[in-house]
Amino acid sequence: MNCLDFRRRIGSEPRSRDPELLAHRDSCRDGCAAFWQRAQRFEDDIEAAMNIPVPEGLADRILLAQATGERRQQLGRRRSWMAMAASVLIAFGGVGMFWRYADQHSLDALAVAHMPGEMDALALTRPMTDDQVEAGFVGRATHLKGPAPGMVTYVHDCVVGAYPVVHAVTRMDDEPVVALYMPGKMDGKAGTFQRDGWDGREVPLREGTLLLLAQGASHKAMDTAERGWREAIEGPASPTATVSL
Repeated sequence: MNCLDFRRRIGSEPRSRDPELLAHRDSCRDGCAAFWQRAQRFEDDIEAAMNIPVPEGLADRILLAQATGERRQQLGRRRSWMAMAASVLIAFGGVGMFWRYADQHSLDALAVAHMPGEMDALALTRPMTDDQVEAGFVGRATHLKGPAPGMVTYVHDCVVGAYPVVHAVTRMDDEPVVALYMPGKMDGKAGTFQRDGWDGREVPLREGTLLLLAQGASHKAMDTAERGWREAIEGPASPTATVSL
């Protein structure tokens, strides 16, 4: 079983005790154990949110209210208000759960959640050859259109959430910057974010989305990494044409 199959199964069957799933979880070094733990916590949160205790004696109070016509009329009005209040509470609870689910499954959240199993890669300092870097992109059915950035120290094919990615690390002035390239993901939105101690950038490209992550790296290092990977993935920018007067 590979990481993508494991994460798809856990996404649809988070409580599964399939021995094959558990064996992959316990042996995978690409963060599947952390993915499994997050899935269990999310299921626990949903169960806790839906576990609304019934007030003690509610059934007895309802039966007593039905004993007379007047009480039935009062109960009818009360039920209307209770239904309205319950509808409002359910609506707010649903919005809150939807927001939390969307936040936990956002691109920046998935990228940051992927990192605990990849921290050792940040300490690598030996530069890779252009052929080694290219091989990582070929594994995701894509090719570099320009030279790889200088000081690429790590390249690996990974899965972030449900997205196949090329995971690379560059060292800019000895500051490690993580690059996660998702070929074919065309709905990226340019912007920056901070999450769980990570500074990040989302960079839409012509044929995919690039995410940059760093802990305490300078803006200069992030700018250099973005420029280097953009030129490597899309090709060098065309020089601005000059017009002679």
